[in-house]
Amino acid sequence: MESRHSRGRGRARDGAEQAAEQFEVYDDFSSSSSSGRVGLWVLGTLLLAILSITVLVTALQDVDSDAGDVDEERAALESAAIEASRPTEQEQANAATTRLTEVITDIEERYDVVIGVSSRAGGGVIHAGDLDDVRAWSSVKVPIALAAVQNALKEGTTADLADDITLALTQSDNDAALRLWETLGTDEESSTAVDTVLRQAGDPTDAESDRSNDDYEGFGDIHWSLDNQIIFANRLGCLAGADQVLDAMGQVIPEYRRGLGLLPNARFKGGWGTEPDGTYLLREFGLVGEEGRQVPLAIAVEPADGTDTTARAAAGALAEALAPVITELADADGTAQCQVPAGVSAASDAAPADAVDEGDTVDGDDTVDGA
Repeated sequence: MESRHSRGRGRARDGAEQAAEQFEVYDDFSSSSSSGRVGLWVLGTLLLAILSITVLVTALQDVDSDAGDVDEERAALESAAIEASRPTEQEQANAATTRLTEVITDIEERYDVVIGVSSRAGGGVIHAGDLDDVRAWSSVKVPIALAAVQNALKEGTTADLADDITLALTQSDNDAALRLWETLGTDEESSTAVDTVLRQAGDPTDAESDRSNDDYEGFGDIHWSLDNQIIFANRLGCLAGADQVLDAMGQVIPEYRRGLGLLPNARFKGGWGTEPDGTYLLREFGLVGEEGRQVPLAIAVEPADGTDTTARAAAGALAEALAPVITELADADGTAQCQVPAGVSAASDAAPADAVDEGDTVDGDDTVDGA
């Protein structure tokens, strides 16, 4: 038999055990609640991470889709331009291309240069030589000037541009070209305006896309193929504001006339500079030949020694060799569809000078060589 003390101790133990059991129940509940909160936090974090990844993937897919759409649109433009500029008289085009190739081969051997030439024959664009899709350098100042003129025509302020157009196109002045560029708005807006002018002539060159290239340092970095320059020059005379631009293109100063400037009635613009791979490029394009029967012509010269002196000497020899060919091209349905508008001043026949400043820049930035 248990004593009263024993029963008391038993009740005490029972009470303690009950308290302990109650504590254990409470403790189990607390642990369960805490674990639940941790589990919910982990689950929420995982869901947030999954949601973030989903949003990122969707955004990347949208970017890829947009980029794909742009690439497809650009490819479609280029395809349409090629088709529209294809010669309709292939025999004439082939004969003219062979003639250009003969001239190019001779000059390349004499001056140790690589050459590209594009023009028109057989009712379409023809090309000879290895150079074609190269940087525009300062030749892009022509569509920039035209875009600025068209913009000013809307506002009735074309007179304000006269000095800068003269400087940019006759002396290849970069500061003047940059001022014309800035009249069009931001860099993006200016690129779009230049694109618009190019499209008016049927030229698919994409000035806007080239701005995203890693090596882009200014508007002269736009890649403008010789073939596309012919497409542009072919229709230039029909575009609004072209008279002011073509007038200036016919007054290039003597220092820059040792190339297409040697040809009769030349209205042209050149560009030159050192490419990222260290090679030197000189290019020119415009309208040349007898007034009323002018032919669009684009040339590019890359000298092995990387000097402007050799490039210009070769360009001069090339122009002289092409002089009789220009008439042949005109006779072979190679004249520009849009000739120089009536009322534009006669092109200069000034003889070229020897002095050439090699320190020009692409867009007024002294860190970029070339013009």
